[in-house]
Amino acid sequence: MGAPGDAPGDRSAKLDELEARISAVRRGKEPKRGRQGDKFTAAGMAWRMTLELVVGGLVGAAMGWGIDELLGTKPAFLIVFILLGFAAGIRVVMRSAEELQKDQAAQSARDESRRDSARDG
Repeated sequence: MGAPGDAPGDRSAKLDELEARISAVRRGKEPKRGRQGDKFTAAGMAWRMTLELVVGGLVGAAMGWGIDELLGTKPAFLIVFILLGFAAGIRVVMRSAEELQKDQAAQSARDESRRDSARDG
């Protein structure tokens, strides 16, 4: 608590000052992201999406080939499952893109909030 002679206004001013100092230290500890980091992140996401699409097709092809081998119906199931695999891959890629878009929107909102608070404070 404060000293016995402290007025309530003095404590409030001290708390505001302490809060400002804590905020400054927290801002200093946040990782700085430069343009280079953004490029690597974007390239990683592009590779992830490409791999998801290709793996979906390959898994579908493997399943179709296996069913065709069991039933002796070459290439009926192979074709069907390749198409289903690519459709599943596209669905996963769309979901990843939506997730990335939401993350970017949230980051933009946080950046805007920080700019507003820095302008006000």
